[in-house]
Amino acid sequence: MEEYSKLLKSYKKSDDEITEEFQKRINARLEEIAAQKRRKAKFIAFSKYVSAAAAAIFVIIFAVLFSRPVESETGEKISESIVAKGDPVTINLVYDAAEDLENVKFSIDLGDGVTFLSSNEKIRKTRTHEWTGSLKKGKNSIPFVVKTERDGRMEINTSAEYGNYSHKHKIVLDAQKNDIKVSMFVFDPSPLN
Repeated sequence: MEEYSKLLKSYKKSDDEITEEFQKRINARLEEIAAQKRRKAKFIAFSKYVSAAAAAIFVIIFAVLFSRPVESETGEKISESIVAKGDPVTINLVYDAAEDLENVKFSIDLGDGVTFLSSNEKIRKTRTHEWTGSLKKGKNSIPFVVKTERDGRMEINTSAEYGNYSHKHKIVLDAQKNDIKVSMFVFDPSPLN
């Protein structure tokens, strides 16, 4: 106990005091840490804005590059019919040729939810059918049969190319609870790019 008493008596208040130089070094270090935190917070906020802007730009670029242009339905509606849901849908493409035409390039492009009606699995899985054929002077009919696989709006786009022009049809299938509304639009011939 006596040693403890001596230790207490030897204690000087100046031993606990912080020197002015030490205080300046601590303040400088605290200010440096605070500045680093402010810079980090600004960088994180800036990074969030840059990330959001980059994501928006990516979405816009993706939409522009990968979206398929959809023709408006400003073409002339040439037919409309109703088919019972589940029944096959027969579509007749009609071309009125002013003269006999050879080497006409035809294509049928099925949208999502539509398949060609066939017992052949390879044909059912085909999304686009292309061929070269001819048209005789007068009316020419090219029939094909499809089946819908879901409810909602589905599209089929067709084209016939001859010379420098393309003649297009759009078939809109609107499958509801009990039936399918089938609308066909024809577009004026347009120059090929």
